[in-house]
Amino acid sequence: MLFIWDVTHCVPRLALAEHSAAVKALAWCPFARNVLASGGGTADRTLRLWDASLGILTNSVDTRSQV
Repeated sequence: MLFIWDVTHCVPRLALAEHSAAVKALAWCPFARNVLASGGGTADRTLRLWDASLGILTNSVDTRSQV
């Protein structure tokens, strides 16, 4: 489970449940404010791209190894 928090109110704003294993990597896009990349562990092996403003999965790639 991947949570994006509203730090102003100390509550989770989004709960993203697409990964089937631990999330091992996160990165915000430096030029597109709401794009977040997340990478899963050994049982998941998937890189996922999110529109964090809407909580929508925009793309998913099986990397064939943990990210």
